[in-house]
Amino acid sequence: MRKSQHVPSRSLAGPPWFRTVAGLAAAALLLAGLLSAAARAGGQPVPEGDPFRGRGIFGEKGCNRCHSVWGHGGTLGPDIAVAVAGKTWDELVGDFWNHTPRMIDEGEQRGYPWPTLEPEQMADLLSYLYYLRLFDEPGDPARGADAYTRLLCADCHTLGGSGGRVSVPLDRFGAHPSPVPLAQAMWNAGPRMQQEQVRQRNPIPQFTGREMADLQAYIRAEGRRRGRDVELQPLPNPDRGAEVYRNKGCGTCHDRASRQAPDITRSALSKTVSEITGLLWNHSYAMGAEMTARGVQFPHFEGNELSDLIAHLFFRGYRGADGDPKRGAAVFASKGCSACHTRSAGSAPDLSAVLQRTDRASLAAAMWNHAPQMHRLMAEKAPFWPKFEPGEMGNLVAYLRSLARPSGVSKGSE
Repeated sequence: MRKSQHVPSRSLAGPPWFRTVAGLAAAALLLAGLLSAAARAGGQPVPEGDPFRGRGIFGEKGCNRCHSVWGHGGTLGPDIAVAVAGKTWDELVGDFWNHTPRMIDEGEQRGYPWPTLEPEQMADLLSYLYYLRLFDEPGDPARGADAYTRLLCADCHTLGGSGGRVSVPLDRFGAHPSPVPLAQAMWNAGPRMQQEQVRQRNPIPQFTGREMADLQAYIRAEGRRRGRDVELQPLPNPDRGAEVYRNKGCGTCHDRASRQAPDITRSALSKTVSEITGLLWNHSYAMGAEMTARGVQFPHFEGNELSDLIAHLFFRGYRGADGDPKRGAAVFASKGCSACHTRSAGSAPDLSAVLQRTDRASLAAAMWNHAPQMHRLMAEKAPFWPKFEPGEMGNLVAYLRSLARPSGVSKGSE
């Protein structure tokens, strides 16, 4: 990815580096104005967002004029479900910023107004874009057949009338496009299944990548069932999943503070449903043995509990890793912000004095809403649009947060 995008440059006295800094300073002044207004407004930080509200905002703001979702919608821009694949909050914001000049130019040519977003709307929209990646693309039946053979599924299960009779037939799971019902049944029967594997001296099956989706596709293709109707599950809900996480006691071992089991947030980061279900199964044998040793009951899932839990785990990775304020300071300098936004520079507000509300949604909305004005000034006064590489936005946010002063604290009172 290129670090800069050239835009038309108009005359401004001084050498190239001066024009660059001047342009960045003008753009930064606009951003500081909005951040200052947010600081005066005060209030509580904006929550992480609601993906279901975000879906409505995606349509209301006209995003689907240019962007499609899984192939449905506009074709001017990339399919948004593909473009956001595996991105955390900060990476999504960075991509928004990097893509802004082209979006502005294309929108102006077509007479589309620039859609402004309140911080709450920004949080909802970004959560919706992240939520899209929770759903898998269809698996591959041919790869699923290979997985079915490698994992020795036919030793115990029948499918399409052939296979072992040790456990239940798998045909009924073919009605589901998603692998979650199969994964939930496997989890609930896990201790018994694994005991049988040990008895037969077979290795405990371990999934890699998207094999659960491929296995599901194979079962759909080969299974016998009445009719070909599809059974769809309700949309997975991360809030309900958080309740499942608490009620099943997952945090007792998996929260970072306990350090008794792998950090489940890191494990699920940027993973899809099929990948998370595979990871859960891979972990279940060791987990069951540890819980048995402690006299703790192995958790059992009902209804859509596993689907909701996976949504919760998926969204725990949404925030990504915390940024590094020291590296953020380097980003602040390299993008030209430090030329104006420091106490000694004096040509623009000192961000340490105005950044009272530094939640991510407010910062992202500030950058987005002022982008057209910043783009115009940059076109006049600077030869490039600064771009963020992966990780830089998170580090910058961490640095800006480190500058923020508590409400009511002034420079003179320190």
